This record gives sequence, structure tokens and C-alpha cells, in this order.
Amino acid sequence: MKHYVSKLITIPLLGLLLISCKDKEEKIDVASISCSQDSLTISANGSATISAEIAPANANDTSYYWQIGDNTIISLDGETVSAKAVGSTWIYAISTARPEIKDSIYITVNAIPQKTISFTDENITYEGRIIIDGTSAQYLYPGSSISTNFTGTSLSAKFNKVVAYYWVEIDNMEPYKLYTRSAARYSQKDDAFVLAQGLAEGSHTAKITLCSEGIFKNPQFYGFLIDESASLSKPATKSVKFEFIGNSITCGYGTEVTNRSAFNDSTSNFCHGYAYLTAKEFNAETMVVARSGIGIYTNYGDQNSLYGMMPDNYFKTWLNASTNWDFTKFTPDVVFINLGTNDTWNFGFAVDKNKPDFDSAAYASTYRTFLNNIIANYPNSSFVLLTGSMMRDNALKMIKSILNDIQTEYNTTAHPFYRFDFTPTYGTGADWHPCAAQQANMGSDLINFLKTNNVVK
Repeated sequence: MKHYVSKLITIPLLGLLLISCKDKEEKIDVASISCSQDSLTISANGSATISAEIAPANANDTSYYWQIGDNTIISLDGETVSAKAVGSTWIYAISTARPEIKDSIYITVNAIPQKTISFTDENITYEGRIIIDGTSAQYLYPGSSISTNFTGTSLSAKFNKVVAYYWVEIDNMEPYKLYTRSAARYSQKDDAFVLAQGLAEGSHTAKITLCSEGIFKNPQFYGFLIDESASLSKPATKSVKFEFIGNSITCGYGTEVTNRSAFNDSTSNFCHGYAYLTAKEFNAETMVVARSGIGIYTNYGDQNSLYGMMPDNYFKTWLNASTNWDFTKFTPDVVFINLGTNDTWNFGFAVDKNKPDFDSAAYASTYRTFLNNIIANYPNSSFVLLTGSMMRDNALKMIKSILNDIQTEYNTTAHPFYRFDFTPTYGTGADWHPCAAQQANMGSDLINFLKTNNVVK
């Protein structure tokens, strides 16, 4: 990056008249260039003015330009240096007439002194099934999130370095995805990850959502780092509460590709899914209990013994956990249930001829028992029974019929029950799942349904 600075020498008109043609033609070369200092230290978000001098001062061309060694560390506007990131780099003043003549300044950008805020701080809001113990806050399901308001110019978060992806939302800026193994791929060392820097002074908002599945990966949060003079404040309480119970469609499985490639953690993003988009529209506090491949009475591939079905897992704190979830921690206004796609995995396709086709009676019976147990914990909640977008033909017809019967049977004034079917779509995301654009359509359709039917009071 080159920045030119010109210095003009003015000569009185009378002097010009007295200069002979021989004098006019005299060439005075640049002999040296000297920067205003050898080194410069600024703090993150800070700035400083630099300059350089050409010698001799009466050289024919006293212009020079600046060249930055690493423009990720600093930027230059005229002769004002501004910090972009913590680190060090050289900046060179170079003669325009004789580029071989140069001088340099070694610039160091120091981090603004920070302080650690513990994960137990009362100004941090948790959403979802997050276990808070003596050492950390552990994310369990995708869609679980951490929120806070903060002052100052920067924010970092301490996570353990496992394979986990987080959706980072700072103020109204474009959200981005954070990968917590990127800094040290094979290291389990816990470290701080920069979420935002170079912010204007004032109050800011932050929300960090687990957007990948956390099965057996144990993603953990230890606290924030903020500017030494900064502080946290608690986000406003949300008046609406949603709970989503589902499978891979709810998890946002494979939403970030459109080529039906095989599953990869990096291509999944809950925050591109219908559940996140619906909750965001209503500014709802969100609880998510969802896992890829899970069903009501059987899982995809009949993986019953490996993970258990949703009725086995839902009432536990976590998959196959020894402790039960404390339902007094969260009471939703609306419960969304999207299960059935994996129960019909073998129906009509003969994926595995050694496995039976869809057992509608087992599905219906188990679904009812599951509902009864949920209602016992949520005596005043409304329910929306969904069918996923990946079912079609006879399998979809059978699931619809069962859910329609259940809706009619369970719908009361105390427990309003609703039915909504996503439009069947051949998904273009990973493994035929809906991609981000298709999930956005699903979210829009569900939002319109909720508003039209006044489901959210």
C-alpha cells in the first residue's frame, strides 16, 4: 500500500528572473530520507501521526510515499496511522525520485488492557439447555445461546477448543461463524477468541449461539474478556418463549451447501434454520432439544440402542444423562414438535430389507405418551405439531393423518393444538436436507401461519 506525500518548494518571482538557464538545469538529487521516529507504539483502536523529511531540502523532488508491511495490523490515511489489530509491523517512507532510498518506523499495536468476566456473572443471559457448574457453562443442543450487553471497544470469549461452531452477533453488524478449533487444531488448550474489536465507545450487544450440534463434543464457555474500564449489563427480558423439539431439519443440518454433499460439521448452521428464524421474528427466548437422526419410536437406521429416541432423551438433561432436566427452569408459551421423518426412514424405500417398514400404530401410541408427559410439565403451553419438508408420498400422508387425529383429540382451550405442514421439498443441502434458502422459506411460511392463527399471544 503506497501513500504519496508531496512537498513543494516555492521561490519568489524575482528569484526566478535572476536564475540563469544553467541554474535551472542543475539537478539536485535526493540524498536521504528520515522518518520522524524509529518506533511507535499505539493501543488497539488508537492512532498517531507520522512524517518524514527528504534531504537535501532543495532536492528537485522532495515527494515520498509510505508502504505498509502488514496492512492487517495498521491502516494509513494521509500520515495518520490507525490500529487495526494487535501485532507489529514496519512502515516505510520511500523517496519517489529514488525508491532505493527509504527509512522505516517499527509500529507495535498493543492490546487494550482487559479484564476477565466469569461465566457466572449475573449480567450474562443463557438460553437453552446449558449446564452451569463450578467450572464452565456447557452447551448441550444447537440453538443454545449466551447474550450480554457490554461497553468498551472489544469483546473476547473463552471457549474450550473442541469442534464447535458458534454464530456471533454483535450489535447490528453482519453475523459470522466462529470455529473454536481454528487457532490450534489439535490442541485441547482453552483460549480466548476475539469476537469484536475496534468498536466505537459506547454500549454494545452480543449474542453467541451454538450453531452446530454438540453431541459428545462437550463445548464449554468460561467467560468474557472486556476492556479494563468496560462493564456488562443484562439484556432485556424477552416476553415470548418458544421450545423446538426436532431432528436434523430443526438442527440446520447441511444448510450451508447446495450440492447435496455428505454431512460435515462445518456446513451445518442452526441459525440458517426455520426454528432460529421463527424465534428471531418474535424475539422469543428459545429452548431447543434436537438431534440429527432422532425419531419418536425409532431413529434413522434404527439406531435405537446407540442414542435412544426422543422420548428417551427429552426428559434427561442430555443424551443418555443420568440426571433429569429441571423443567422449572423454562416454561414455553409455544412448543413446536417436528418428529416423524426419521421414523419413516425405511418406509417404501427398502433402504434396509432386514428392517420393518413404518409402524404407524407404534408411532401414534408413542407420540401420545410423549405428549402426555410434556403436557405434565407444561400445563399452560400451546403446541404446534409439524411435519418436516423431507417427507412425501405415502409416508407423509400417514404421518399427517396421525398428527391430524392427535390435534383434534388434544386441542382444548387450556391446551391449544395447531397443525402445520412444511411444503415437501427435495432439499439441496447436505444429504438432501433443506439448504439455507429452503429453510428461509420454511421459516417464512411458519411465521405467517403463527401470525394468521394468532398462535403467539
